Amino acid sequence: MKCLAGKRLSSADMTMLRAYAYKIDTHTTDSAFKKLSFVFPQEEIPTVDVCRTRLRFLSGLKPEKYHCCINSCCCFVGPHGDCDKCPYCGEERYLQERKGRKKPRKCFTYLPFIPRLVAMYANVEKAQEMRYRGFEHEHIPGEIKDVFDSHIYRSLLGKKVIIDDKEVSHEYFSSPRDIALGLSTDGFAPFKRRKSTAWPLLLFNYNLPPETRFQKGNSISLGAVPGHKKPLDMDSFAWPALVEFLRLQIGVRAYDAQAAELFLLRGYLILVFGDIPAMSMLMRMTGHNGFSPCRMCKILGVRVPGIQATTHYVPLDRSKHPSVRNSQNEVARYDPAALPLRTEAEMLHQAQEVQDAPSDAEATRLSKAYGIKGVPALSYLKSLTFPLSFPYDFMHLIWENCIPNLILHWTGEFKGLDDGVEDYQFSKQVWEAIGTGTAAAGSTIPSAFGARPPNIATNKSACTAESWSFWTLFIGPVLLRRRFRKQKYYHHFVELVALLNICLQFEITTEEVQTIREGMIKWVKQYER
Repeated sequence: MKCLAGKRLSSADMTMLRAYAYKIDTHTTDSAFKKLSFVFPQEEIPTVDVCRTRLRFLSGLKPEKYHCCINSCCCFVGPHGDCDKCPYCGEERYLQERKGRKKPRKCFTYLPFIPRLVAMYANVEKAQEMRYRGFEHEHIPGEIKDVFDSHIYRSLLGKKVIIDDKEVSHEYFSSPRDIALGLSTDGFAPFKRRKSTAWPLLLFNYNLPPETRFQKGNSISLGAVPGHKKPLDMDSFAWPALVEFLRLQIGVRAYDAQAAELFLLRGYLILVFGDIPAMSMLMRMTGHNGFSPCRMCKILGVRVPGIQATTHYVPLDRSKHPSVRNSQNEVARYDPAALPLRTEAEMLHQAQEVQDAPSDAEATRLSKAYGIKGVPALSYLKSLTFPLSFPYDFMHLIWENCIPNLILHWTGEFKGLDDGVEDYQFSKQVWEAIGTGTAAAGSTIPSAFGARPPNIATNKSACTAESWSFWTLFIGPVLLRRRFRKQKYYHHFVELVALLNICLQFEITTEEVQTIREGMIKWVKQYER
C-alpha cells in the first residue's frame, strides 16, 4: 500500500492503520483503544492522537474548522464571515477574550472532498471502478437503468459549462473522467430522547457502479452541522462545499493511476436529495406546512376550517372549502395531470424579489405567497436545475410519510380528523389483530428479507422505513384482505402496492413511467373521493 505521495508505507504505518481502522469500524472508544497495548504487548500500538496525526499526514487530507453559532443557526462564512454575533439569535460568536486571543464558542468541521476525489483516481482499483460512467454505462432510449438515463443528466450533455454567468470553453461531461455527484442531507436525532438533531452532509460519486456507489466506504462525508437545533441558514454550512464545487467545474490537476497519466479533473453536482425539511433549507423554501408548500408546483394550501392549527393541506378538490367558495380568484379544482409547475427562471426571479424586498413585512408577505425565502447558494451551480434537480426522496415520501399517514387514516388517528362521510376505519380489535399477525409473520420469514417486523399496532415507534416497505409490499396485502368493511378500500391499497412495485424495479421504461403517472393520478382522485 502507498500513501498519497506515492511512497510505500512502512510496517509500522501499516500496523497503526490497521489498529485505527479497527477502532473506527468497531466504534471502539478512545479509552478502550488505549488498552490494546496491554492486550497485545508485542505490537507497538501508538496512542489515538498519534494515529490521527499520522493518518492526516499520510492521507494529505486536512479537516477545515469554521466558527458557527452556539445554536447552529449559521456558519460564520461568506456573508456572515465578519459577524461577531449570530444574525439570527444574537448569540456571541466568541468566548470572553483571553490574552488577546478570541476563541469561538462552537465550530463546524468540514472535510474537503476534492482531495479525496483526486486520491480515488490515484488508486488503480478505484480509478478502474470510476470508468463506469464514461466507458461502461450504455444509454438505451426508452429505458431508465441509472441516473445517466435521466433527463437531468442528459439535458446537460453538449452544453457549455457556465461559471459566474459566463460560458467557458469546455462542456458538461465532455471527458469520460468527469465526475457526476449527488449531495444528500437529512436531520437525525443521535439520542433516544430525540430532542437534539444533527445534520450530516454526504456526497455520492455516481461514476462508481450502482452496486457499490452507496456503500459506506464510497460515500464521501463532508461533515455534520453539529446541532442541537435545526440550522436556520443551511447555505452557510454548505458554503465550503459550494466553493469546492465551483473549483471542480473549472478543473483541478489529478493523476489517473489506471491510465498512468496526468489530467484535469472536473466534476458537477447534478442531484440534491433528502427529506422535505432538508430540501426546504437548501432551496430556501418555506416547506411542506406553508401556504405554497410544493417545490415542484404552485399548488396552494388550505387550512382546516374552525381550528387554530396553522398546518396547510393541499387537496386537488377544494371547491367546498369556505375560503374558496367566498373567493373568485381561488382555484376550485386542480387538474393533477396539468398542475401549475414551477420553472427555474420564475423561482429565481421570485427569490430575488423576496431578497430585495424593501421591508421585513414585505419580504414575509412575498415569501408566504411564493413559498420562497430567498436566493439559494446552490443556484450558482448551473449544473443544477431548479426544482428538477431536487427530486422527492422515495424513502421519506412513501415509506415514512404516505404509508404511515394512510394507516393513521385507517385507525382514526390522523391529526384529529374524522373519517368524513366514508367508513374505512378499522375497529380497535381488528387493528390489534393485524398488528399481532404482522409480528407473528416474523417467525416464518427468513432473516435475509430484512429485520423482523414489529407489531405495528402496539410498537409503531419501532417501525423504520425498511419495516414499512416490507409490510406494504408483502405482509399488508395478505393481512388486510377482507378486513375492511368495504372491499373498495382494500382494492385501493392494492393498486398503490402495484404502482410501488413498478417504482422499485431496477430497470424501468418510459411507458412504465407513464403507467405510474396515470396510476398515481387515479389513486389520489379515488383517495379524495
